[in-house]
Amino acid sequence: MLAPVVFLFFMLMSLSAVAAGRSAPGLVPVKRTPTMDGIALPLVSFSSDQGFGYGAVGGMYLYGDGSKAPYAHALSAQVFFTARGAMNHYLRYDGPQLLGPLRLEGRLEYRQEKSSPFFGAGNLSAPDFRGDVDNERYNYDKGSPGLWVRLRGRPFGEKHPFQSYVGYGWRYTRVSPYETSILAQEKPIGIEGGPSGQLLAGALWDTRDDESDPTTGGVEEVALRVSGLATFSRYQYAGVTLSERRYIRITPRLIFAQRLTLDMLFGEVPFFEWMTTGGVNVSEGIGGMSSVRGIERNRFAGNVKAFSNSELRFQAARMSFFGQPLALGAVVFLDLGRVWHPGVTDGKWHEWHPGIGGGLRFSRRAAVVRMDYARSTETGRQRFYITFGHMF
Repeated sequence: MLAPVVFLFFMLMSLSAVAAGRSAPGLVPVKRTPTMDGIALPLVSFSSDQGFGYGAVGGMYLYGDGSKAPYAHALSAQVFFTARGAMNHYLRYDGPQLLGPLRLEGRLEYRQEKSSPFFGAGNLSAPDFRGDVDNERYNYDKGSPGLWVRLRGRPFGEKHPFQSYVGYGWRYTRVSPYETSILAQEKPIGIEGGPSGQLLAGALWDTRDDESDPTTGGVEEVALRVSGLATFSRYQYAGVTLSERRYIRITPRLIFAQRLTLDMLFGEVPFFEWMTTGGVNVSEGIGGMSSVRGIERNRFAGNVKAFSNSELRFQAARMSFFGQPLALGAVVFLDLGRVWHPGVTDGKWHEWHPGIGGGLRFSRRAAVVRMDYARSTETGRQRFYITFGHMF
């Protein structure tokens, strides 16, 4: 698995170098003009939940007269497929100072999963599951075109830690249960699929020293989402997300990182929302590379989700790789999570689902590649993940 990691990181280094106006190693230099940069690259990743992924990603940066930083406009696009029949294609726009000090972000996307996991509701769902993620009993076929737009700003100045945002998201979910699946048997709210529109709002207090690879400070966030007839949604529900991320430098090379998340949904909540959280950085779970590693993706789902992620990050070495500065790091972690759902048995309050493990980090400036090995201490099953960026 190391080959995909090195290849993927090399692509990231190339993209970073071109965006900065330098020639990337191994690529024909992109001639930078005063107004625009652009590049397209192949994309490779792996996770035990989705298998190998492959596709392409591209970006274009428009600088205008150079008065707006880091750029005036950015467009990016992705075409991505996985070995388990999933696809994720998108077109994204970012205007950091499009409306004065306000940042406008937007995204059009299409997702499809031939094997989207569903194990039922609650903290003790599917007690007969023995790890066969390809079994149709624990999956369904899902397609979901969607879009979102968000306006974000710092009302008290660019250097002030307070940020706020408002936005709107819409998605049409096609649900096709397999005949022998838990979803076909339980028929929860949302089995009909259909449109789900959300009004979004949130606030953050961000004191991190670096957004992509923080070593001190933290982020506190509260996020709201509301869905109903007025938002062009078939379902009427609301959600609140509370999140805390904290980074403590123990020694010059050793960082302790901690994230706590609580997500609560109320009302007529469709089952495909049980697995998602709100906020600027959306997570899935409980289970998977964005919530509790070592547990199968979305293994436990419900109206209320809570999870904790603790990481000890060691900055092992800095070196030169094909003339480019490269940082190598190592991580050990402990993840915990559980859910609560009305009408089902969720077990005792202390029955949380843990995952433990370790991994490597390769980074160059804002580009970070994550390679993790994790194990569920409940079942003994193991998972591997190769992806972009820190977990939090």
